[in-house]
Amino acid sequence: MEPYIIVFILNLLLSYIAEKCYDSKYKLQSVLFLILLVGVNTIFSGFRDFGIGIDTTVYIDSYFTNAHSINLKEFFAFEGDRGFLLLAYFANLISTDSQALLIVTALFIQGFYFLALWQFKKVTHISIFLSTAFFCIIFYAHTLNLMRQFCAMSLLTFAFSLYIQGKYKIYTFLQIVAFFFHSSSIIFLIVPIMWTISKMENVKVRNCLSFIAILGMTLFVTSFFYALSLLGNLGIVSEVYADRYGTTGDFLQSTAASTGSGLGKLFAFCYPIAFLVYAKLKQAVEFKLWFFMFVLCVLYSLLQLLAYQVAYMDRLSFYFSYIFYIMQVLIFSSKRMPFAVKIIMILLYINNWYTVNVVVNGGEIYPYKSKILNVR
Repeated sequence: MEPYIIVFILNLLLSYIAEKCYDSKYKLQSVLFLILLVGVNTIFSGFRDFGIGIDTTVYIDSYFTNAHSINLKEFFAFEGDRGFLLLAYFANLISTDSQALLIVTALFIQGFYFLALWQFKKVTHISIFLSTAFFCIIFYAHTLNLMRQFCAMSLLTFAFSLYIQGKYKIYTFLQIVAFFFHSSSIIFLIVPIMWTISKMENVKVRNCLSFIAILGMTLFVTSFFYALSLLGNLGIVSEVYADRYGTTGDFLQSTAASTGSGLGKLFAFCYPIAFLVYAKLKQAVEFKLWFFMFVLCVLYSLLQLLAYQVAYMDRLSFYFSYIFYIMQVLIFSSKRMPFAVKIIMILLYINNWYTVNVVVNGGEIYPYKSKILNVR
C-alpha cells in the first residue's frame, strides 16, 4: 500500500502549494504546481505493470493493437468506442510499446480533471486541495482500471465546468466527444439539466421538474437494461451484450467484486446523504447549490440500489458521484460545518477506499507493481 500512500501525500502537498499560490495571486506558479501534480499521477498510473487493473490488458489487446495498423474504413467499422481507439492511435504514433497507451490515457484523464478544477475554482472558489484529496481517495484507483469511462468522465467534468459559465456550445461538443469514448456517458446529460432546474426561483416548479427528471431517468435506464436481457434471450441482440450488460450475467459478478456489496455498500452511499442533510440544517452552502448536490446524491444512490438487480447501474452512478464529490468540497470548506464532522466523513471515505481496493481488491489494482519504477 506504500506506493499509493506516497502518491497521495505528493498530491496533497502539490495541491496545497498550488492553492496557496492561487490565493496569493501567483496564478502562473499555481498552474506549474498543478502541471507537476498531473505529471506525478500520470507517471504512477502510466508506468504501472499491465496486470494492474482488470481491464488494462483488454484495452491493450482490443484498442492499442488494432490502432497500430487501422485504416479509415476499419476505423468507422470498428465495433468499440472510436474515441478511445483514436486516443490509442495517437499513443501508437508516440511509441509502439503498449506502455504508451497507459501513459497517454493517464495524461488525458488527469489533465482534463485538473483543467476542470481550475475552471470550477474560477466560478465557485472551490478548494483545489480538498478536491484533489477526494479525487485520490474516491476515484484515482478506478482510473487504473476503468480507463475508457474515466476518459469520458474527466472530459465531461471539464465540459460541465464550462457549462456553468454559459459556454453551452463547447459543452455540447465535448459531450458528443465523450460519447465516443464511452457510450454510457449519454446519461451525463441529466447533470446540466438538473443544474438548470436547481437554479429556478419557483420552488414548486423546481421540485416537480426534479422529481420528473429523476423518475423518468430511473425508469428509462432500468427498462433499457431489462429490455436488453429480453432481446438477448430472443436472439435479437448479441448475447455478448445481453450477458454483460443485462440484468444477469458476468457483469453482475464483476461489479460486485470491484465495488463491494451488502451492508458495507449500502452504508457507503447512505452517509453522504446524511452529511448533506446535516449540511442543510447548518446552512453550510447556498440552498440552490445544496439542492443540486442533493439531487446528484439521490441519483447516485438510486443507481447504486438498482445495481443489485441491474449490475451496470453501478458504472452509471459514477457520472453523478464524480460531480457530486467535487461540489461537496464547498460544504467541507464551510465554517458552519463542525470540524469533527468533517474528520468523520474523511475517515469514512478512507475506510471505503481501503475496503474496496485492498480488502475486496475487485479492480485488481492492489498491490501496485511497476517494473519501470522498480516497485515489486
